[in-house]
Amino acid sequence: MIDKSTPSFMHQLRIQGRVIWALILREMITRYGREGIGVLWFIAEPAMFVVGVMVIFSNLHSANAGLSVAEYLAVSYPTILLWRNGTGRVQKSLEINRALLHHKPIRPIDIIYSRIILEFSTAAAAFIVLFIIFVAVGICQMPSDILTMTLGYLLILWFSFAFVMIMAALSELSEAVERTSHIVLYLMLPFSGVFVAAYMVPQQLRDYLLLFPLVNAVEYFHHGYYGSRMLTYYHIGYTVVMILAMTFIGLVLTQVAIKRVQAS
Repeated sequence: MIDKSTPSFMHQLRIQGRVIWALILREMITRYGREGIGVLWFIAEPAMFVVGVMVIFSNLHSANAGLSVAEYLAVSYPTILLWRNGTGRVQKSLEINRALLHHKPIRPIDIIYSRIILEFSTAAAAFIVLFIIFVAVGICQMPSDILTMTLGYLLILWFSFAFVMIMAALSELSEAVERTSHIVLYLMLPFSGVFVAAYMVPQQLRDYLLLFPLVNAVEYFHHGYYGSRMLTYYHIGYTVVMILAMTFIGLVLTQVAIKRVQAS
């Protein structure tokens, strides 16, 4: 016999969806305010960052004849915003928003998810808007294979989610991780698949570089955009397994961090 007093899974899912949406709106208003262009900073802030990097590096010569640096950065650099900005926004989010947990419908994981969704949405929206503009003005071209490019971007999103969850949990568990995270993010840049593409690296070092799942995901994304215009190297099966393992570790660590916060 079904206990009618117990909410169904779908009912609970709808409630948590509304809670996360409310937290996203709260964060948007807190972060961007209601004055000036307001929530349009949602796209403008990451877009200005991408354009700024493009302008600074656009006069460099490409390591591979035929590839424009401006085009390469226009396509590649927005992928960095996902895992780097996401980590910065989610760290210590439970401790900062501890007062919200007095409201019964709000769970600690909702706070983390709301910040990740907002950060990923801003980065993705900025990338899509800029990419359309760059294609229109001739800086970029239409993707060689839009399905592969989309799947590559989703792989990068998945990696970024797992990475941000791990960093968010560790920052709640250890003060040292929070203070050294900017060093970790900085040291990750050579292994982001953006500043050092796999074709630039000698064969014997390339195999080590491809041990990083993010490099494989970005290379696959590049394959979807450039097609035969750029040599790309990736192992999709290995990448999926590694990101799956990272996701599991991130979810377990997050539960440990939540219990620590609730007990304190």
